[in-house]
Amino acid sequence: MARANRFKFPHLRNRYIAGRGALRAILAHYLQTDAGALRFDYLENGKPMFAEQFAHDGIHFNLSHTGDLALVAVTRIGLLGVDVEWVRPIKNVDELVARFFSERENELFQKVPAEQKPAAFFNLWTRKEALLKATGEGITRSLNLVEVSFLPGEPARFLAISGDAKAAEQWTLRDFTPAKEYAGAVAVQQGTSNAERAAQIEIKAWKWE
Repeated sequence: MARANRFKFPHLRNRYIAGRGALRAILAHYLQTDAGALRFDYLENGKPMFAEQFAHDGIHFNLSHTGDLALVAVTRIGLLGVDVEWVRPIKNVDELVARFFSERENELFQKVPAEQKPAAFFNLWTRKEALLKATGEGITRSLNLVEVSFLPGEPARFLAISGDAKAAEQWTLRDFTPAKEYAGAVAVQQGTSNAERAAQIEIKAWKWE
């Protein structure tokens, strides 16, 4: 409750509690244990992970939320990150991309038609943040180090990580639309640069009622 009480507004606090409650219920199902018994540790940037007594099962998980929508991702494949954002026009979006994203991404983004820029921006944002949440790195310092595909209709994939295309091949990236006007992305480390194995990773989704 200490973390929940940091929120000034009740609706934000309630969203936090509901999200963490759903996360516990889902993870308890996978571990076949009581949700109240789960214990977590937190990395420096706040990423939750299982405490030592629950870490032996090989389950990786991640949580993202925006507004009233929350996403929980669970896998045994490897490190995992997920992000979801409400797609909307952003003020000064061209300047934001030029300042925080890579030179290649900025050049491509400036050519995107104005009506497609909200979708292109949140493709960039969610795909990058999914990876950075998986690794536990701070997004404010690393946005331009992760290069991704992002043009509307273009398949989601990592192009380079810190300029290294081989490092990017060790991650699988999937994009999806969890609800109308929302963009989501999930990044999974498969531990190999074998593209054929990466293509075999299946994303299954369900809706929590």
